[in-house]
Amino acid sequence: MNPCYLCGKPATKPLALKDSFTAHSSARAPTSDKMCDRCHATMNGDEKELWYWNEGKNKWSKLWGRSLSRLYQGNQLLSPTIEGTHTENGKTFPIVAKLATRLAMREWLLNPPQPPFTIAIAESGQKHILFLAQEAHDRDRFPVQFELDTLHIDRAAFTRLMGTYEALMGLEFTKTEIDSGDYRSDRLMKCLEGWEPLEAAIESQRGTRQLQLISHTAHAAS
Repeated sequence: MNPCYLCGKPATKPLALKDSFTAHSSARAPTSDKMCDRCHATMNGDEKELWYWNEGKNKWSKLWGRSLSRLYQGNQLLSPTIEGTHTENGKTFPIVAKLATRLAMREWLLNPPQPPFTIAIAESGQKHILFLAQEAHDRDRFPVQFELDTLHIDRAAFTRLMGTYEALMGLEFTKTEIDSGDYRSDRLMKCLEGWEPLEAAIESQRGTRQLQLISHTAHAAS
C-alpha cells in the first residue's frame, strides 16, 4: 500500500489538493500520489465542512474541519464528536458536537489517553494542521501538534510549568502580564514575595511555543 502524500500513513485515496495548498514542503511522502482516509476527510471529504448547533445564537453554524482541535486514540476520534448529518440552505454536511474547550485541551496534555494517541491543537483555526500531527506512543513523553509546530512534551516538566503559570493566575495576574513579563505594579506589591520564585521559573520559558501552549490552555482555579 502506498503512503499518504501528506502524513505518510498507509493510503488508498487519490491525491487531490487545491492549487492554493501551500504546505507541499511539509509532505512526508512527496513522491506518493495517494492520501489516507483521515487526510482526505479533512482536506476534501466528509470532514472538510461541518454543521454545528450554536447554542448562543440558537442556530446552525458552518465550521471548517481545519478549525477543529482533535484528540485521537489510535484511529478513533475521541474529541470532538462527528456523527449524523444536517441539511441547511441545500447543503448537507456531517454534524460536529462537543467541541473541545481549552480546559479539555489542558486535560489532554496533563492526562493523555493510553497510547497510541494523537493531539492536534488549532490556534488560529485557519490552517490545516492534522496531517502534521505525530502519533504518540508514551504518555510521559509525547508529540503535540500546536498549530504548525510539533512540540515534544515531557509531561512531568510540562505539568510543573503549568502549575507555576496557573499559580501566577491565582495571584490575579492576567495571561498578558505573565506572557509578556510586564506586570502591573499594584498587583505586584500585594504578592511580591510569592511572585518572585514563580516568575523565575517562567522567565526562562517566556517566548517559547511550550509556554504559549500553556497560556493557550491554562485555567485559573475558581
